[in-house]
This record gives sequence, C-alpha cells and structure tokens, in this order.
Amino acid sequence: MRDKLKCFCSIYCIFKIRTGGLILVFCGYALVESSRLAAGLYVLDHFFFALAIGLKTYFQKVAAPEDIASTAGVSFSINHIAAVVIPASFGLVWLTSPALVFFCGAGMALVSLLLSCLIPRTPAQGKETILAAKTAPS
Repeated sequence: MRDKLKCFCSIYCIFKIRTGGLILVFCGYALVESSRLAAGLYVLDHFFFALAIGLKTYFQKVAAPEDIASTAGVSFSINHIAAVVIPASFGLVWLTSPALVFFCGAGMALVSLLLSCLIPRTPAQGKETILAAKTAPS
C-alpha cells in the first residue's frame, strides 16, 4: 500500500510539473521574439509531450481493464470534438492575435492544473476527488 501511495504521489507530482511546464512554454510561445528561444521552447514542449505519453502508458498498466474500457469511448469522443472545435476556433483567434492563441492554451493548461488539485492523495471508491471526500457522508 505504501509503495502504491508513494508511486501515486510521484505520478501526481510529475503531472503537475508537466502541466506547469506547459503553462510556461505556452506563455513563452506567446512572447518569444528570438528564434533560438523558440527552438528551446519547442524542445521543452516535446519533452512535456513525452511525459504525457509516459503518464498515459503508466495509467494503462496500473488501471483495471474494465475502467479503461468504460472510459475509452468517452475519452475518444471528447478528444475528437476538441480536435475539431479547438483548431477551428483558435484559427479565428489567430487572425486577430497569434499570441492570444498561446495564452488561451496556457489558460487551458492552468484549468487542467487546478482540476488536478482536486485529486486526493489517497483516492478510493466514492472518494475520487477532494470535493467528494468532503461532501460524502461518513
């Protein structure tokens, strides 16, 4: 149990570092004027993307197969909708201000970071978020 908790805490920290890093990278993209700095941000962006793949792979290995199967359809649908709506709407925003696109991306990453703070250190059935843990009857 202690090993699972220790592993979860490290994954939890990696997720927060990754998301915080993306916020900085997106803000950097919005403000960058140097091609060398832009190239450095690009490398960092791909590093954080690799962390995302690693996190997804880890969760697929430790999660119960029935949990993955039940959420895969919903996840696929949400990703598909986002893959259509976000580029189209951000394309329109780009016509006004390219920097605003990256600030919006940083805002989305910030929302993700804030939502990740709702994950309890010791999640359990019925207590998957901090809010559920506070509102659930004892």
